[in-house]
Amino acid sequence: MFGMLDYRAHKLYVILFFIPNFLLGMFHLIGLPIIHYSIGVAFADERIFQILISLAAMLIIESIWAIVLISVISKTFEFLFELIVDVIPHDGRTKEEAKLVVWNGNKAIRTLHIAQHPRAWEESVLEEIPANDWVNNIFFRGKIVFRLLVVYEYYLDAPETPFTDTEVERILDERNLKPSWQENVFGNPQIRRALIGYSFLLFLFLLHPFG
Repeated sequence: MFGMLDYRAHKLYVILFFIPNFLLGMFHLIGLPIIHYSIGVAFADERIFQILISLAAMLIIESIWAIVLISVISKTFEFLFELIVDVIPHDGRTKEEAKLVVWNGNKAIRTLHIAQHPRAWEESVLEEIPANDWVNNIFFRGKIVFRLLVVYEYYLDAPETPFTDTEVERILDERNLKPSWQENVFGNPQIRRALIGYSFLLFLFLLHPFG
């Protein structure tokens, strides 16, 4: 085992676990819908019952998959990596924050930065926040940066105001700057992955390759 600063350890983590993480992602997007569809086809002959059974299987299997992914696979990756590397927190981060940086790199660093009180924000970091997600970076970059700058300037002028999610929503709502439904849906990686997976399952229902 050797010591390595968290942001440098992230590069090693990507090298070691890129292929396993990529395969897990493909299994989630493609493998799981195929399994859901196959269960419906295996247990029913009528199309409507095949679809209903597939949807029931989807609810059960995806719940189990989420538990396995979080409690088993992720913990296994973490255990194996820590056998090799002793992660050293950098820039005043805690050990838990350092782990987030190892798994997510600059995305985690930027996220931890804006989790601080806005008076501690740096404009250069705010301009890079949309880079946390490629869809946000391409389609909503200007809106996100402008929204963050408004919150930043508000708290510079009113530092006594509590920094809470409710207060930030109020600030944005008063200025008609709350995210649109398109940004909330397509700019959210979890929702986007779910839409892709469900769309592929719908495609299987329509194509019916195992019928």
